[in-house]
Amino acid sequence: MPLPSTVAVLGLGLSGCATAEALLRRGVQVIAADEKPLDALSARERVRHLAEQGVELVLGAGAFERLRQWRLPLAIISPGICVHRPDIQALVQAGTELWSEVELGYRLLMCERGEGTFHLIAITGTKGKTTTAYLTAAMLQASGLPTVLAGNVGVPLVCCADEHKGATHFVVEVSSFQLATCHTFRPAIAALTMLSVDHLDWHQSVDEYWNAKAKLFAHQRYGDDWAVLNADDAGSRWMAGKVRTRILWCGKEVMASCVYCTHWVSDDGAILWANLGEGKFPVLRLVEFPLPGEHNKSNLRIAVGTALLAGAAPDRIADAVRDFKGVPHRLEFVAEVNGVRFFNDSAATIPDAAAAATRAFSAPVILIAGGRDKGGRWDSFAAAIKGRVKALIALGEFAERLMDIAHHAGVPTILRASDMDDAVQQAMALAQRGDVVLLSPGCASFDQFANYAQRGEAFKAAVRRLIATSSLNTPDRHG
Repeated sequence: MPLPSTVAVLGLGLSGCATAEALLRRGVQVIAADEKPLDALSARERVRHLAEQGVELVLGAGAFERLRQWRLPLAIISPGICVHRPDIQALVQAGTELWSEVELGYRLLMCERGEGTFHLIAITGTKGKTTTAYLTAAMLQASGLPTVLAGNVGVPLVCCADEHKGATHFVVEVSSFQLATCHTFRPAIAALTMLSVDHLDWHQSVDEYWNAKAKLFAHQRYGDDWAVLNADDAGSRWMAGKVRTRILWCGKEVMASCVYCTHWVSDDGAILWANLGEGKFPVLRLVEFPLPGEHNKSNLRIAVGTALLAGAAPDRIADAVRDFKGVPHRLEFVAEVNGVRFFNDSAATIPDAAAAATRAFSAPVILIAGGRDKGGRWDSFAAAIKGRVKALIALGEFAERLMDIAHHAGVPTILRASDMDDAVQQAMALAQRGDVVLLSPGCASFDQFANYAQRGEAFKAAVRRLIATSSLNTPDRHG
């Protein structure tokens, strides 16, 4: 694939470093920029090695602005850098084209592996995409298909052309940030878990956010490719109007209500069924699926449909589901203390996700929530906590507003915590045997933590400290 002689890499995290390394292997001169000084970079040793290999580093405040002097034709931009920033727009106006690492990785695979030599499966969605990607990859691997999990999770896609030559299937989780700077990316199977409102701190409007997600389907070909959509989700039904190829529908009611659908995944409350155009067949019993919540059943249906289209065997899908342990920070069971179960759902960074997590439990919930609001809509959250949440413990910048929402929803006990340890201790003081303590913030973590994973780890550490100091703890187990 012809590349410019010099390419900029914007952002030196995991994907940025992998991108610079891939470009160096292809003889490209790399100018790598990051707003942090070298010693503040988490990958500083890797960055030092890049410099030793000839990469020119542009670091510190104003780094992206300083790139304009090179008048570069191409820059690979890390997903955390907003394309609407004035310094990034200045690069674009100076003639620099922006690609995501996913776009570069796709082009390298197509050029160096060739079309038809691998299956590219891409999964996106406002929520549920990580669990769905992990499930899909597990189903393909259980079917004996050499599969790599890549993109937002797993390895950067740009590594796959060099490091995974034996793989036949790539399951790629992609975000709206990555899709915004994709121009030719064409998955053979593109799945959307659900579509609501998120990232309005990055995208300029809901329309822009939704249209970025729609780029997942923009280059698919009718008759060759597949879209997998969630029939139960209004945003996904809107997305169907953007799809150019065949659709496999997934949903609770599809089997009973969509008589014209030829390809679908649905269930009758006990058995998950599928139809690939030649009649329905059973895939698994829902009781075998270990993750709680109706939203996780929705993720399961999307994963099953995606995996079946990619060649997974139904009996091996059932094996993978039985063995699936979930994904960290997504309704992750942490411990049981004196009959009280603790769950970590730190990845719930929007109100809809926190609402879905709250609805996953029939037991009374003590909810720990809050952080930095991302401009989301809190109506569904308010409806979900009404009558379900016995106490809300608020954290972070959004605490006061969250407490007001809880008050109007009729939550009986509303408290504020100074930090995660304080929140866990207050929750335990309120809890009774059989209750659930749920961290599901509904907000971003950046007011107090580096990311949602660090916040989730802080919650788990606080629970461990609670166990260590409690004379009432019981062994960790699922209740």
